[in-house]
Amino acid sequence: MPTVLGLTNEKRQSPPGSGPHISSSTTMGSNARLDTISKRNHASAREMETLLWRALCDEPETLREYLAHDCIMINPLLAPGGSSEPLSKETQPSVVDVLQRAADRKKFTGYRFHGEPLVVEVDLMAVALVYKISLFRYGRKGVREVVASCSSTWRQTAGADWLLVAFHVQYADDEDEDEE
Repeated sequence: MPTVLGLTNEKRQSPPGSGPHISSSTTMGSNARLDTISKRNHASAREMETLLWRALCDEPETLREYLAHDCIMINPLLAPGGSSEPLSKETQPSVVDVLQRAADRKKFTGYRFHGEPLVVEVDLMAVALVYKISLFRYGRKGVREVVASCSSTWRQTAGADWLLVAFHVQYADDEDEDEE
């Protein structure tokens, strides 16, 4: 028998997505049922990471809409001179300055995750990811691939938006690539 919340106390289990209504917890292009906060957080983390790299490849300056005001970053792929110095809103250059300069430089044209990013919940409203990625850029000698390992941390706002609070990128060893 249905209750006020739309739940039922009947013993019969119906497959996900079937029944009188389609649950809003089945989302994000997956057939998997996202029926817990943890599952939704993990799916959101992977989706936000995809949006992050799509923004970096298309228009790096648009990444600003995903940044928390207190975002910190180490990214030699974007920083002037390939610097691995930590960046924040107080550093010179700041995170925003680096993104604006990256928009003027030669951009990456595509990316590919190596497997699925690993996700861990930091808190009920925060997640962290680690993964390896290949970035592609066209140059005079054809397509150039850059392999990097990445880590990012996302925080969810009260309005359910996810904001990037920490982003770390480093070049990966080429030796690992030869074995794959």
